[in-house]
Amino acid sequence: MRTLTHSVDQDKTGSAVASASLRWLPTLIAVSLALVLCPTIYSQPPADFVEQTLLAQDIERLESELDSIVNATSTSGAAVAIVSRDSIIWTGSFGLANIETGEPVTERTLFCIGSCTKSFTGLGILKLVDEGVIDVNTPVREIAPEITIDNSWEDTDPVRVVHLLEHTTGFDDSHPNWFYFDGPVLTLREALDKKAHLRKARWLPGTRFSYSSVGFNVAGYVIEKTYGQPFEECLKNEILTPIGMANTVVGYSQSSESPKAVGYDRNIEPILQWYDYDIPAGAIFSSVEEMAVFVQFLLNRGSVGDRQVISDSLFDRIGRPTTTLGARNGLPSGYSFGIGTRYRAGVKWLGHSGAVPGFVSEYYYSPDAGLGFVVLQNSFGIMFDSDVFDRVWEFVSSRVDSLPEPLSEPLQCEQLRSYCGYYEPRNPRLQLTGFIELLTSGVDIFCENDTLYTQGMGEDRSPLVPVTGNLFRRSRDPEATRAFIETADGEMVYASQGSYYEKTTIWKTYLRRFLVISALVLMLSSIAYAIFWVPVYVFKRLTRKENLCRYPSMRLIPLLAVLALVAGIAKMADQTLLEFGSKTTLNAIFYVSTLIFAALSTLSLYTTYRSFSKQVKTVARVYAILLSLSCFGMTLYLGYWGIIGLRLWAY
Repeated sequence: MRTLTHSVDQDKTGSAVASASLRWLPTLIAVSLALVLCPTIYSQPPADFVEQTLLAQDIERLESELDSIVNATSTSGAAVAIVSRDSIIWTGSFGLANIETGEPVTERTLFCIGSCTKSFTGLGILKLVDEGVIDVNTPVREIAPEITIDNSWEDTDPVRVVHLLEHTTGFDDSHPNWFYFDGPVLTLREALDKKAHLRKARWLPGTRFSYSSVGFNVAGYVIEKTYGQPFEECLKNEILTPIGMANTVVGYSQSSESPKAVGYDRNIEPILQWYDYDIPAGAIFSSVEEMAVFVQFLLNRGSVGDRQVISDSLFDRIGRPTTTLGARNGLPSGYSFGIGTRYRAGVKWLGHSGAVPGFVSEYYYSPDAGLGFVVLQNSFGIMFDSDVFDRVWEFVSSRVDSLPEPLSEPLQCEQLRSYCGYYEPRNPRLQLTGFIELLTSGVDIFCENDTLYTQGMGEDRSPLVPVTGNLFRRSRDPEATRAFIETADGEMVYASQGSYYEKTTIWKTYLRRFLVISALVLMLSSIAYAIFWVPVYVFKRLTRKENLCRYPSMRLIPLLAVLALVAGIAKMADQTLLEFGSKTTLNAIFYVSTLIFAALSTLSLYTTYRSFSKQVKTVARVYAILLSLSCFGMTLYLGYWGIIGLRLWAY
């Protein structure tokens, strides 16, 4: 901490003062009064000193709090940096890089930064654009015809390079088995061939945002083929080294002088060495020291010292998509070139986050405030402690002033009412889990007192502030972030930078929810009911009572079906992130349990049908009918979405 000191020369002899002439007395009195009445003339330090002192005190407090968080949670280690355009303001290291050896995290410790890798791949393409080598509107088939893409609209709407960079290809995201354990490390082309089935456009390319690492793998191959070198070398030579990230490595074949942190799961158990099929999308290893340099590079719009690595003007394209339906209808910000937009407390931030088994990372920067940060952590399972990230966000947010809110444009009530209705999500990140989004993630748009509101399931309503025409924003957003769009087919769409909803009749959603929830309640009730009737039935069998249940199969078969499904889901869920995509015993149990559930659910319909020829109480028969229909209906529903017979290791 810098301190300001004042030095005052002192007389070594008192006689010099005693012999001073009395004619100086009035001047001395005047000066004394001035110092007393206006102490700030002398005692107030410069404004920049005060600011730096307060910043140092705040950072000291932040460092202490982060140290306490790491010690108090299941976070094994973390590294943090606060950055401005002119300097690396502060870096801090906490906890252990390797618990077994006791090696501490340092500024040079390498963490896997996961999906933050996409930002570097995006910049690799941006550099090719800067060099005039490629046009991002070029169809991928023209650059790499050997990379097959299943696209029903290929003749009129091919997948283009820009779609890869804005997550608008329509591809699924990487499936749970996006990694492998046994070497040798695959080349990028080999990995793409291995996962060719994921390159399927689920809707018209260039319309909806849907996050997909698959597209960035293809973008990495475009870089590789254009330069004629392996992707890892291209990124190292063209982006990392020029920026000043000499110790950062891409993939698993490069070496570095800096040590790598060990990744840990939610139980602080070390995670096995694994390899990623998606190297251009998630396999860079970097330190907080060099990631801070990267954020500074972004804040300075592509310059390092006096050298411009990528043209300044091209940075206007970062975080500004052009292909989504929302972007084409006026939304100014979103995701492009591997960098996304986030709004927090009235401030617009650009950056990315990443999460892979054992590691979680995040960097964001505010071009308007000239401030950014990096957080790296070597503990991540299915869940992780986000306290370090939350505290850093609080710190940087407190040091940035909110942007002025744009003026609102009053709209006619008739126009507002035209937007009202229920909207369903239609851009699932994984098609496999799309049914969950349909059940839980729809939004209701309604108008009260000339104000438009949005409300999701189980959420508080939130006002939408009109910006202009069909564009809206949330109350603290500094620019338009929501749009209502009428498609060529006459459908109404509600879109943001990352969401895409289509207007539908609400009764369909309510009916779907009612049927699914009712089926689940009935199915689970069979377990609760069994707690009573099974012991009673067993007791009566053992004691040879005459009033036994006349047709126990009517109760037992649907019960076994439900138990099989519940057990399979419970076993499958009790795994680490890596195990989800592996051929484990628990995944095999889940696979078999879904088939058993389907078989027993079908059989339960038959046993219920046969109950009409048995002496069964009416109430019991009605319950059995409803239960068997619930089980069979759930079989059809889960089968439609691909859950029945799902082999996670081969999906």
